[in-house]
Amino acid sequence: MIARTVKLQLIIFSILTLIAALLIVFVYARVPMLLGYQQMSVSVDLPKTGGLYPNANVTYRGYTIGKVKNIDLIPDGVRARMSIDSRHAPPANSRAEVHSVSAIGEQYLDFVPGDGPDQPMRDGAMIPMSRGSVPVPVADVLQNSQNLLTSLKQKDLTTVLDEGSNAFHDLGPDLGRVIDHTDSLVALADKNYDATHQLIDQAPRFLDSQTASSPAIRSWTKDLASFSDQLRDSDESFRDVLRNVPSAARNVGDFVDDLNSSAPTLLSSGNVLAKLAKAYHAPIEQVLVLYPMWVAADEMVVPPDQPGVLRFNLQTSTNRPGCHIGWVPPGQPGGIREANQLTDEPLPSDTYCKLPQGDPTLARSARYLQCFEPGSPPGRRAATIYQCRGKGYTTDQPRRVNVPGGSTAPIGGAPLSPPTGAKAKGKEDLSMMAVDDPMAAFGGTGEPAPKPQDMTWQSLMTNGIPK
Repeated sequence: MIARTVKLQLIIFSILTLIAALLIVFVYARVPMLLGYQQMSVSVDLPKTGGLYPNANVTYRGYTIGKVKNIDLIPDGVRARMSIDSRHAPPANSRAEVHSVSAIGEQYLDFVPGDGPDQPMRDGAMIPMSRGSVPVPVADVLQNSQNLLTSLKQKDLTTVLDEGSNAFHDLGPDLGRVIDHTDSLVALADKNYDATHQLIDQAPRFLDSQTASSPAIRSWTKDLASFSDQLRDSDESFRDVLRNVPSAARNVGDFVDDLNSSAPTLLSSGNVLAKLAKAYHAPIEQVLVLYPMWVAADEMVVPPDQPGVLRFNLQTSTNRPGCHIGWVPPGQPGGIREANQLTDEPLPSDTYCKLPQGDPTLARSARYLQCFEPGSPPGRRAATIYQCRGKGYTTDQPRRVNVPGGSTAPIGGAPLSPPTGAKAKGKEDLSMMAVDDPMAAFGGTGEPAPKPQDMTWQSLMTNGIPK
């Protein structure tokens, strides 16, 4: 008879055996997967196996989702068929990449999500060769490494290693801090993923602009290098300038202090002068134009390279008669005086030739002065600024009369009398008269009156009489 304790032990052992068998069937042997439960078939075309073998793991984001069932040859490569867990199907646009777990092999196939819609992969899906890749063979890597090491001279390699050792000597703590800070920087960038992604996304635009402006940047750096070289060559002079700046600043400060009392008055006067220059810019411009001509004429008369030489020409011409209308009559204060009177005597105001501007007598008169008063019409000429502002030149003197043919009047004689009966016919008083033709006073025939458009500053500077 079996004891109760033995029966209990047999029951427990049977249960453990059953559990172990189930684990072997479902976990280790993966019988449901072998039977196709919750499995889907996927194929991928590769240019070569790259070390991939049947029963190799298939992963997605580092998680094992299936196994490679078999590998078959195709005309331009190989085709690997996989059994994948349908519950963890990768996206349909994923890439299939063969990787190695270590340097000695143990290849596996990894699915990497691509761009575009994230639709899950379906049973029977085929990944083309354009989305498949295999690693570089380890033998090729080792051979290239061997070729690289063989191409290096042992002495130069030893020098590089020694210099590298010296460069990183005692830099362990600093390198550790750099790595720690880099880790913090990566964590901060991951925390601000959106801003970091935007920065990386917009970086090509900035880099493209830098590439487009590369010639300008190169020119700027070249000019900066030239400026730096010039600054280095002028180092001593630059140091002298820096040494003299404090004293110069003190002198400037003293000068400014001295100007505190007079500067406001000076600026105010300058403002007045500026306004006057703006109002009378035309005569100022005329002076600037004529002054070089006058200097040139002066050098022609008195050559600077010929001391003691004076050049001049004499020309005889008949002067036109002077104007007497508008002036104080002889014998009265302010009038014509004798040559032996040398004392000063004030001239009465408003004294100038008041004949009409069209009168040819004494063309050079105040009535021909150019109007520069602001607001006066262009081309106007008058004797006073009030006439420039108003309707132009006017005269309140009696109108002129014509002298009958053959009438003469000696120079310096009494004024000509009006025709007989002039006063009887209601004519105005002609106590101060002249004639239309100035040469009639000498018994001759004069020239016609000049036209206003013929009166130019060139004619005044050359002949003295407008033509």
